[in-house]
Amino acid sequence: MSDAIIVALITGGISLFGTVLTIVLTNRNQQQKIDNKITAIETKMENMQGDIHSHNRYAQMFSENIPAIKQHMSDIDRRLDNIERRTA
Repeated sequence: MSDAIIVALITGGISLFGTVLTIVLTNRNQQQKIDNKITAIETKMENMQGDIHSHNRYAQMFSENIPAIKQHMSDIDRRLDNIERRTA
């Protein structure tokens, strides 16, 4: 084999090694960034789930109390009507 071919093979091998190394390191860096973003999104979702649970609990409590509030308002209206009739 001539010296030129050997030099070309060595140069090509080093170039290929550098390219593969760059791709692998870039891939690891990008994967780490993606993992960090996924972790942040998961944390935000957990916080939002807690907020939603709290909201749903409040909404359920409110909807359970509506009939009692309506009844109480009806009683108050009836009493006010009685008072207005007495004073009129």
